[in-house]
Amino acid sequence: METAQRADRDRGETMLEPDFDPAPTAVQIGRCGYLSPCRAPRCATSYTTIVLRKIDAAGRPVRQIELCDIHAEIMIARERKRGFEIFDRRDWR
Repeated sequence: METAQRADRDRGETMLEPDFDPAPTAVQIGRCGYLSPCRAPRCATSYTTIVLRKIDAAGRPVRQIELCDIHAEIMIARERKRGFEIFDRRDWR
């Protein structure tokens, strides 16, 4: 009888499930080392210079976007207002 009760209890419990869409907690800024158009809508600049990566609490990249200098500064200010921690790595090569 005890094993049947234990089996019922175990079926009701859920195992740890991985979070495949983690919430970003910080933004990492870096120089773009490849040619790509700015991802901002209707941007007149032809090439990107900045890569913004949103990273989760474990330091893993969640999203990435390539932007020109003007749109990157706008995005950084917006994310700072939202409370994201900003890691500026533009001086790294």
